[in-house]
Amino acid sequence: MKQPSDNQEIPELPQGYQPFAHSGAFGECIGPFGFRPEATGGFRYIFRSRALHANPNGVTHGGALYSFADHITGHAVVHATGRLCATIKFKVEYLTPAPLDCLVEGQVEILRVTRTMVFLRVRLFTNDRTLMTAAGTYKLFAPYAPGQYGNAKPYDPSADEQRAEVPEGFQPFPDQGPYPGLCGPTHYRRLPDGGFINGFQSRALHDNTNQVVHGGVIFTFADDLMGRTASGVSRRYATTVAINVEYLAPAPLNSWIEGTAEITHLDDELAFIRGRVFRGDRTILTADGVWRLLRPYVKAEAEAAK
Repeated sequence: MKQPSDNQEIPELPQGYQPFAHSGAFGECIGPFGFRPEATGGFRYIFRSRALHANPNGVTHGGALYSFADHITGHAVVHATGRLCATIKFKVEYLTPAPLDCLVEGQVEILRVTRTMVFLRVRLFTNDRTLMTAAGTYKLFAPYAPGQYGNAKPYDPSADEQRAEVPEGFQPFPDQGPYPGLCGPTHYRRLPDGGFINGFQSRALHDNTNQVVHGGVIFTFADDLMGRTASGVSRRYATTVAINVEYLAPAPLNSWIEGTAEITHLDDELAFIRGRVFRGDRTILTADGVWRLLRPYVKAEAEAAK
């Protein structure tokens, strides 16, 4: 499958790893993801970041790491329980940036399984450096039948021509970076009270295997709009330290999805922000997080951000 916005050759999986049998359009685009059984049980997971996964600062976007984590934890849950599942909640902490062309590995620990829920932890790392840790909650559904996605149609780029139209008054951010652009691109519109509302067009590429938008796409949109809120108010660059998300409803493909954010506390070093992603009057995701404030914008950048 052709990789949008990425001219690099698709990396081969290291020896001993096998690709996921079916990752959906979005997972196949940002992968390949690989796994291998561990002697002690469970799996070790892997993928290589590349230009496709970059944020505007030239390192691997936190949303790309999260998308990998969300994908592999779902795989771990299905294999541990034999049932389909959906992400309910994730608490994410970023410990260090992941450079591009980085071999990212993942381990998932199942903490508890009940009749309807699974609680777990995940760690992403490269060599001996931990990149991200997270605690997640999944809801269990019907039994999983091996091979049930075998007849799924591959992603057809022409399907994205049917995406929802951008509402009047919205315009795209100019400096999104490859990964936010792939998940969006994100648009914005100034509100009468001086605030902003953001939006993006979900499309066929964002399919998570179930004909709804992949949770990593929604997460990346929320992370992006909340980070832009921190930077817009402080006039400083910002990087995500931690973010908690709760998924309340699935996001449909080929639709216009919006989001807003507000700062709950701001000091010289940190911004505390909460956000909401929605379609019409239905809330899709709520989030709260912490962003570290970095160097100030130069004058020209500050003017462009107004």
